[in-house]
Amino acid sequence: MVYGGKPSRGCRTCLARRIKCDEGKPTCQRCAKSRRICAGYRPEFEVVHRDQTSSTVRRLQRTDDRHQRNQLHHHHQHHQHHQQRQRQPPSTRHRSIIFVQEDPEASSKRPRALSPPPEVALTIPLAHRASCYFASNFVLLPLGSAPHGFMEYLVPLMKEQAQGTALYHAFNACAFALLGNRSTADGVDLSQLSLKEHTLALAQTHKALGSPTLLRADSTLAAVLLLTLYENITARKESGMLAWRTHIDGAVNIVKTRGRDELCQTPTGKVLFNSVRHHLISRTLSSGAPVPFGSDWWMSGGNTDTLFSRCQRFALAYGEVRADVDRFLVATPSSRSHEPEPLAQQRRLLRRVHDLDRDLLHWLASVPESFRFRTVGTVTEADLGPHARGGFVRYDEADAFPGRVDVYPDFVTAMAWNVARVIRMLLAALAVRLAAWAHAPADYRAAPEHGRAHRVSQAAISDIIASVPYHLGGSLNGKPLVPGAGSGRPPERLSGFVCGQEGGSKALPAQFLIWSLTCVKNCDFATEEQRAWAKGRLRFIADDVGLKYARIVNEANIRFPSMLIGPDGGMIRLSPLYGPGHGGQTKPPATPPRPANAPRTPESLASSNPSPSPGREDC
Repeated sequence: MVYGGKPSRGCRTCLARRIKCDEGKPTCQRCAKSRRICAGYRPEFEVVHRDQTSSTVRRLQRTDDRHQRNQLHHHHQHHQHHQQRQRQPPSTRHRSIIFVQEDPEASSKRPRALSPPPEVALTIPLAHRASCYFASNFVLLPLGSAPHGFMEYLVPLMKEQAQGTALYHAFNACAFALLGNRSTADGVDLSQLSLKEHTLALAQTHKALGSPTLLRADSTLAAVLLLTLYENITARKESGMLAWRTHIDGAVNIVKTRGRDELCQTPTGKVLFNSVRHHLISRTLSSGAPVPFGSDWWMSGGNTDTLFSRCQRFALAYGEVRADVDRFLVATPSSRSHEPEPLAQQRRLLRRVHDLDRDLLHWLASVPESFRFRTVGTVTEADLGPHARGGFVRYDEADAFPGRVDVYPDFVTAMAWNVARVIRMLLAALAVRLAAWAHAPADYRAAPEHGRAHRVSQAAISDIIASVPYHLGGSLNGKPLVPGAGSGRPPERLSGFVCGQEGGSKALPAQFLIWSLTCVKNCDFATEEQRAWAKGRLRFIADDVGLKYARIVNEANIRFPSMLIGPDGGMIRLSPLYGPGHGGQTKPPATPPRPANAPRTPESLASSNPSPSPGREDC
């Protein structure tokens, strides 16, 4: 390859005219003096910009003369806007974010056009770029009759937001934070810009909560939910690792103040209620806290007959039975397991656990075919060759795990299935804890409940792992797993992002995976290889997708149910930071107990240490 010289950083107009550019900012002064439209500069993170805003670019690529004239007129207005921005103070130039909505169905029907010539190319301002990037990663619109959206309440609310409101600043904070975690932006410190917007959002939210009128506004509740998301994107130590739970508690209090029925009177209010219920489930299951107002209250408003809402009903029911089991194990020492009343109570709780798991299993079997997943291929260890070192596979670096690969109708459907699988794992762990209480001081791993939990958990783990490549925009045999990714006309689907292209490592499906992967790596019944692979995917979500909270949960060194079971069969409390279903403040031991007779895995055979993988005994 021949060296072609140092690449020019001149504006696109000067490059097209083959003259030297003075590289003035924000527009070239040569263009201004010659009264030409400056087409702007090529940004440093051009790859990200091209991937995430291609739908915006396609809107400028009409081929008929009338639209070309409109384009040139638009560019002239944009040039005048740049000149006005030059006269603004620097502190205000990046603050405004315009929310751009695009109909996913309409974008799929447009013909693919050639790139615009340099003379009419548009340099999109940083704020617009961050807005589109956030929307193309998080705002999912339902398509067709299935109400499979996510954060779609932002579409109507952001259209009416004025500068300076809580929602306005909360949206800015999330957009700048997400873009900053994925790329740099022409030397702009996006993290500081995001932090400034976050500070303003907190101030305006506090002000809104003190106003009887603003407290009952949908935009205030939406701002609190975005503040929750901001903590997941940034996971800043300054605001506390678990600050997102505080915001969820605030959202629940707003719902309580406004009233469920009042909130659900409008379509936007109903979607907001669904979103609060979704966040509450994450809050409840990850902390061990009881469900406020009870599960029936939450399932009496919003959407209650969708695939995901029915799965939420099981999640809330699990939260209630888990709280009852915790109370029993804390209040009743195992030394009383021979007494009739405590033993009868233990059996009633165990029956509730089994009944809930049976009902969940029957519901999964009845899911309509249109909401089911299908297997599209199989990955072997030979396919992971690039990640093999010294004869052993580096599972933590591989995109897929050996086994089948599944695809789903959409990401909301995939999330519902994975939530159901995790609930089954947690119910199995509850059964083991109750069995340990009854068998103490004998080894609880000899109880039938332990063998059943092993079978249930391994099946759920395999199913979750098979869904991960689809969530993270993977491909199989060179073909993308997400329908429509890389093509101009996506097929029919249940939902689509409000703008941008389908496919790639999107933030929303990656966020859906964090809790599932955390449970996989923390489960006693995961193999050493599965655990290493799950940790690698969490690291990918934190470092490449840009959701830093995945790093926090990835560093937690716990196992369940073993680390929740004391020597006497009672309950050990763990800090909420250490994983799902754990409350209290006690720090866990450095290493969890290892099941007896654990087999040796390929990696452990290369060392003198036995594998911590759980036993694969025939139960």
